[in-house]
This record gives sequence, structure tokens and C-alpha cells, in this order.
Amino acid sequence: MLNAITLTFMSVFLTVIGVCTLGITTDELPVLAVAMPALWLLPQGGLSAVLLLGGVGLYCAVLPHQPLALSVSLLMMFPVFSVSFSSKANWQVGALLFAVVIAMDAGLLALQSEGKLSGHMSDTLLQVLAVGMIWCAGRFWRPVQGNYGWPLLFALPLWLGGLAPSALIVLCIIGLIMAFQTLCQIQPQVWVTRLSWILPAIAFATVVLLPEFEVPNPVLVSWLMVLGSAILGEYLMAEAEET
Repeated sequence: MLNAITLTFMSVFLTVIGVCTLGITTDELPVLAVAMPALWLLPQGGLSAVLLLGGVGLYCAVLPHQPLALSVSLLMMFPVFSVSFSSKANWQVGALLFAVVIAMDAGLLALQSEGKLSGHMSDTLLQVLAVGMIWCAGRFWRPVQGNYGWPLLFALPLWLGGLAPSALIVLCIIGLIMAFQTLCQIQPQVWVTRLSWILPAIAFATVVLLPEFEVPNPVLVSWLMVLGSAILGEYLMAEAEET
């Protein structure tokens, strides 16, 4: 139990640090976000590792062209996927959740097409796809017992070469992967499921609370609606299970 709590707090800390650092730089992330974890994951990770690296790389590739608040708000898709594809859920709950998500995303895409919200429609769709890829990789993940020293060794020259913010963000991503797979090994799946709720919420709250970041009202409303629908879906699922 103590190890699980420690890993949870570590995951929250890494999430906050990573989001805060995103405000400094994102230009070098696409290559680094794939190259550094690949040194550790690819030798043993298999298809899930390829899917994870592809999703992370795709998500980071469009970060410079999107409002940070919008990009971070899309991470709320993780609990939606978790509830919709849970073994305890029925198709009605999944249909309800995806109807809300599609409606909210369609509204954001419409605002982007009209120029009322910065960013590009295609980039938003790519990030939604990337979140889905990362979730699929996590769902079928098998723990990787690789050499953790390779990414750290790769990060040192980047740090000394003036790419410290980007290296820090990628190290946070690697730390989160390690924490999640360790939790899967020492605790039931419920801990990982809860973190799929907590970390996206913490990430978006960090963007909202920090004065350096601007959160457009449509993004905030969309995030709240998706969060509310996920909570409602979990409640309905629990009610059906009790019945």
C-alpha cells in the first residue's frame, strides 16, 4: 500500500512538472519524445510499445500549433475510454459518453474552423487519435524490464546542450510510464484506473491555475462537460452493477 501511495504522489508530481515545463518549449519534443523512451521500450515492449511511442510522438508533434489548454483538455478522454470499454459497462453507457465527447469536440472544431479558437482542426483530430493510441497501448501493456539508464544517459548531453526543458518533459513521460507499470505489478488495476482520472484532471488544473497559460472559455466548458459525462457514466455503471 505504501509503495502504491508513493508512486501515486510521484505521478502527480511528474504531471505538474511536465505541464509547467510545456509552457517553456515544445519545438524539440516530437523527436525527443519518441527517441528517448525508445531506447528503453523497443527491445522488449513489442506492439504496445510501438503504439505508445507513436501516440506520444503524434501528440507532441502538434503541440506547438495548438493552444496548450486545448491539448491538455483532450487528455480527459482517458477516463472516458476507461469507463466506456470497462468490462462492467454496457453499450448504452458507452454511447452516452461518446455522444457527449463528439458533441464537445465538434464544437471546438467548429470554433477553430471559424477562427474563434486558435489551432487547427486537423491537429485537434490528430491529438484525439494520439490519446486513443496511448490508451490502447496502456490497455494491452506488458511490463518492460529494460535498462532505465539509457534514457538518463541520453538526457545528459541534451541538458548540457540547452535543451533542458524538453529533456525534462520527456523524463517526466518516462517516469510516468515506469510508475504505471510498477503499479500494475504491485497493486490491482483499480489504482491505474483511478490515476487515469486523477492525472488528466491535475494536468488541466495546473494549466488553469498558472497565470502564464490562457484557458479559452469553450475549452473549459468542453473539459467540464467531458469530465461530468465520465463521472455520470461511472455512476450509471456502478448502479447497474449493484442492481
